[in-house]
Amino acid sequence: MLNYLLLILVPFAFAANPVIARALADVFEPATLTFLRWSFSTLIIGAIAVWRGRQERWHAHPRLVIEIALLGMVGMGFCAYAAFAAVKTATATTVGLIYATTAALVAAWEIARGRERVTLLLMLGLLGCLVGVIVLLTKGNMAQVLELQIGKGELWAIAGTLGWFGYTVALRGRNTVLSPLAMFTVMAFATSAAALPLMLSELLVATPPITGIHIVWLAALVLITGVGAFLGYNWSVVRNGPVLTAASIALSPLYIAGLAIILLGEEVRWYHGVAIGLVTAGLGLINWARVRSARMALSTPTP
Repeated sequence: MLNYLLLILVPFAFAANPVIARALADVFEPATLTFLRWSFSTLIIGAIAVWRGRQERWHAHPRLVIEIALLGMVGMGFCAYAAFAAVKTATATTVGLIYATTAALVAAWEIARGRERVTLLLMLGLLGCLVGVIVLLTKGNMAQVLELQIGKGELWAIAGTLGWFGYTVALRGRNTVLSPLAMFTVMAFATSAAALPLMLSELLVATPPITGIHIVWLAALVLITGVGAFLGYNWSVVRNGPVLTAASIALSPLYIAGLAIILLGEEVRWYHGVAIGLVTAGLGLINWARVRSARMALSTPTP
């Protein structure tokens, strides 16, 4: 039962990020949200790592620590900043859908590098994600794809997605002696340090009025999209395996749209529905292809 619950809750935690960011967009600037999210997450995850004692591995070559820190600044820092900047002018549904296509970019990269076997399922999945994004950006008017004018929010979301893609590719297969909690702490601390001067510059311009509801949203940002997403994902990897856990992320577009409607009152238009369907189906096919490929690899006898 817990295994299935994790597969349901992990994509929810990831999907909550653009929704919560949109709820806070009129009050907090992007760097401030980035700093608050990761600094508090650093304190919580770091405290858990210290409490675990020798179960966590902290010692590594300084060069590796620097590389991990820089990757954190890209994956946690820039990608979070871009999402928070995007929701100022774009809907949470739009931003979340664009970010969700990262898995398709990674799959295309793996094919180009010769590490992913080309299958019909995989190609259909990539096509579904591509068409879904085009429908979203053209607002359903596919005839104007050559005259496409992308808004500022969408451009930020695309930049953040490319950053997340680069981070994912760079991190995948990287040999690190740091344990997951220790690596997260290093990344989140580096991100917080990088975001601090930007946050201070934002606060010099205007100090946000923090009320009770803002504290609730900020707590959700830290506990759900920071700590919860990380711990939940890693716990699910242990109990369900990496392939099935990654496949569950295909549910994120559905969660994003639902949360945006319920919590923000966003109006999801018909082209949003079509894009959600195409991207969700595309991600599902991509992950299905990978599940089949993993099962075939396991069933193939070793010479």
